[in-house]
Amino acid sequence: MTVLRIFFDAPPAAARAFAWALFDANGVCFREGRSAAEHWPRGARREAVLAADLAPLMAFKLPPLSASRLDSAVRLQLEDRLATPLSAQQIIIGQQQRDGWVRVVLAEQTLLEALRQLDIDRAFSEAELIDAADDAWHWCVSSEGHGFVRRDRNSGGSAFALDFAALDLSVATQKTLPPELTLALAAEAVPPQALHIHAALPAEVLSSWQQTNNVCRLTVNPPWRWTQVEPARFAQAADLLPPREPATSATRSSNGWRTAALLLGIALALHVVATVAVWSSSLWQHWQISRAWQALANEAGLSAKTSAATIPAQWSRAYADARHRAGLAAPDDALPLLARAAPSLRTLPSGTLPMGTLPMGTLPMGTLRNAIYADRAWTFEFASLDTATQKTLEANLRRAGLQAMSGSTAGGYRLRIQMQENAP
Repeated sequence: MTVLRIFFDAPPAAARAFAWALFDANGVCFREGRSAAEHWPRGARREAVLAADLAPLMAFKLPPLSASRLDSAVRLQLEDRLATPLSAQQIIIGQQQRDGWVRVVLAEQTLLEALRQLDIDRAFSEAELIDAADDAWHWCVSSEGHGFVRRDRNSGGSAFALDFAALDLSVATQKTLPPELTLALAAEAVPPQALHIHAALPAEVLSSWQQTNNVCRLTVNPPWRWTQVEPARFAQAADLLPPREPATSATRSSNGWRTAALLLGIALALHVVATVAVWSSSLWQHWQISRAWQALANEAGLSAKTSAATIPAQWSRAYADARHRAGLAAPDDALPLLARAAPSLRTLPSGTLPMGTLPMGTLPMGTLRNAIYADRAWTFEFASLDTATQKTLEANLRRAGLQAMSGSTAGGYRLRIQMQENAP
């Protein structure tokens, strides 16, 4: 089965020419070209390779989270990094790795809709076609001059676009690495061991860059060609387009149809019988559980119309209301919640919290920007906290029976604290 892959360095346009390549059943490229959509060769499948600026590859380091909370945590991180609303983006979130890193691939919905109009079956980011498992960064530059930088595993394997064509590759004018790359290297807590440049780079430019670069070793490799990567890299890349249902053939024989219909009827009958049995058992168990929940709710004095799904939340509210009526504070009121978090917050370095923030003692003026209590939770915003301090603080809060969700903001650090669901 041949596969036609088209490289999109810009959104699709009717008269615009794009580079394409045909691959055989073994994943080997046997023909390449560049033309508008109407002149593309035929293939059993069409796949889109999106440039790094069209399909950004990001990575976030988060505490261990369940699948349901991982999506919310990633979207919280993306809010401060995207110029367009999240609803306008297709977001593919990968599995969280053991070291806490989560990779995210993005693409605008309008771009994906345009690809569907071109009968594209699958779309993925070019940045995922190079491995990020080693301790080196890879600067990949195509023959047209467009390129991207793929970070190493210590940075989560994220990537950012870097245009090579705009550089003046003369020693007189280009004595140092591009500013974007220099700043990215300087911002890393663990610098890469090497920067592999996949481009046609003059030796004198490389020598000049190496003399002015004291972060890592530079090497020059053959120019980047996405058509020559291992076939497995294409299969492992995250698909930004929902899969299509395979088309049915209109030329099946009547015997094939009868056999298929017979097998379908048998499978359907077995499915119906099994489904009825499972649903009957589930409904009986659900009725018993609902009855037990309702009995407990009646004993607790909750509303008779309370549903089983809302009873735990109503218990929590009823308990808080009962303590308020008795002139007592509930565990998730502002002051009790802050008091439970205070021992952990007091472990922050001197100068982190402003004087009088905590009820227990005072600390010097520092970098706390804001503290808000709403919806039974405290939200703190700090100007900055190092990674080690963040990890220690969040671990102390969890040991104190609190839920801690954090995220980076523009130049700062945001921390949300609330009672754990199973905490008394």
